[in-house]
Amino acid sequence: MKFSQRLFRFLIGVTIGCLLVYVMFPNYDWLGWLPGKQIRGNILSRHQSVGPKAMCEANFFAVAEADWKNVLADGSINFEKSRTKDQDKTYYLENDGIGVEVLLKDSTAYILHIHRIGVNTQTPCQDE
Repeated sequence: MKFSQRLFRFLIGVTIGCLLVYVMFPNYDWLGWLPGKQIRGNILSRHQSVGPKAMCEANFFAVAEADWKNVLADGSINFEKSRTKDQDKTYYLENDGIGVEVLLKDSTAYILHIHRIGVNTQTPCQDE
């Protein structure tokens, strides 16, 4: 038997095995081990606290509460803008033109900033 025949039969077996596993476990979260999904789950499982500056920014940029909560649930994490090496980790999530910066402390996800991506980020909001 040639190598190409053995390889073809092997690939058929692997394909059948993968299909069986997929059919037997249809509700399994296959990508749940990825870091972005783990971090979003961690943020959603904690008590969420919105800072006064973040509320002011949300009002200034006209970002509804449902919109920034959607970013927390479904947004992609920009690891280049996130600070993951610090003691208190800060993650930057973005989705549909909205950016949210979240600080994770003990059992709280503290929302620091809410803004629209690509819009001038200077606001009349004060740091507190």
